[in-house]
Amino acid sequence: MAAGLLAGCATGPLAPLRYEFVDDPAESTGPPRAGEHAVAAAAALDPATLEPDVRALASPAFQGRLRGSEGGARARAYLVGRLQSAGLAPLFDGRFEQPTSPDGGGPAPHGVNVGAIYRAASADADWVVLVAHYDHRGVIHGEVHAGADDNASSVALLLALGDTLGRLRPPVRRHVVLLFPDAEEPPDIRTERMGSSWFWRHPPLPLHRLYLALVLDLMGGRPSPELAAAGLGDALFVLGGEADPGAAMLVRDLAPIAGVAPVRLSLPMIEAYPFVPGSRFARSDYHGLREHGRRPFLFLTTGRTETYHTPADTPDTLDYGRLVAGARWVTQLAVHAASADGALGWRDMQADPRADARTLLKLYAAVEASQRVAGLLRRALAVDRAEVERLLARWNGGEPPTPATYRRLVLASTRVQAALWHPSGWWFALW
Repeated sequence: MAAGLLAGCATGPLAPLRYEFVDDPAESTGPPRAGEHAVAAAAALDPATLEPDVRALASPAFQGRLRGSEGGARARAYLVGRLQSAGLAPLFDGRFEQPTSPDGGGPAPHGVNVGAIYRAASADADWVVLVAHYDHRGVIHGEVHAGADDNASSVALLLALGDTLGRLRPPVRRHVVLLFPDAEEPPDIRTERMGSSWFWRHPPLPLHRLYLALVLDLMGGRPSPELAAAGLGDALFVLGGEADPGAAMLVRDLAPIAGVAPVRLSLPMIEAYPFVPGSRFARSDYHGLREHGRRPFLFLTTGRTETYHTPADTPDTLDYGRLVAGARWVTQLAVHAASADGALGWRDMQADPRADARTLLKLYAAVEASQRVAGLLRRALAVDRAEVERLLARWNGGEPPTPATYRRLVLASTRVQAALWHPSGWWFALW
């Protein structure tokens, strides 16, 4: 229950992390700069496969796609078949599968990643990778956790992108890699056992030539009534752009896609726990890349819903119109990143406090529109909102953020995200 909606520089374990603060107050108001091939690819994406792929991956036959299970193996076979039918090449020395052995090997791998590549003209070109883990939680206490939103929605999105690349064959300067890691769910999350951590340490292409990673998780959940009432029903949270202005600019370059409203947020806003101030907790498969690769990445998500990690996360609970729109937007971003000019950098431990505060104030509007939020929690959120407004006013007035004041913003973010994910959770008021 301690997790939020979205998915060591400290001087001690109780000190707030010392981020470097950036300030990018201006939103792009100019014309889109994405190339014609990126725009055409988004328009040409065939949405007809999205729902069938979700329903197949989240069907009883796949038994929740638990790592190491028969259901997980069936999911892998399904993915390989879809990638072959799209006309994409295998990623791993002629194979679509990459066994992982983080514990030194044994009679069976710990997990098995799946990957394919759409090649640029030059064999030694840089590369862009899109990442969506395919495993889920399996069967718990006799109930199948189908994992339709987590993460069959993102997997289906990447498969539709793969179909588009294979069909259109757009010219690109950089290879486009589709990666479906295993072993993202607990107890592997944030460990070297993650399939993505293995991939970042054993990449099939030179890691220093990785131009950008796009990590997707939870891309098809139906927006809550609170978010819809606050005008955030089309929100797609984009995190990680604070680490490099060029990555943020790639997002701003895109032509608008109906049904997608990109919302910027710094990664620290989703990585805190209330009582562990000197630590951060990665929410998805970017963990190993940040720890080992230190290359640019963006984390994309529509956020957690109330079905998250429950048996209720089934195909019937998804918003397929939202998933179609997100697929078009991600397709445009992927093809644009594969052809864009300029280099990208990456700096760890960065945050954009003013942009984060502005986004938080939008989320408070969603909470205030809800009649489901417990009274005790509602009062705590009102106090938090007043604090966020004071912080933003001070920062707008020229006072620089500090680790302590930014930590207060991060804690406010944690509580409002938790309230939107689980409105009846009165205990969040005690954080």
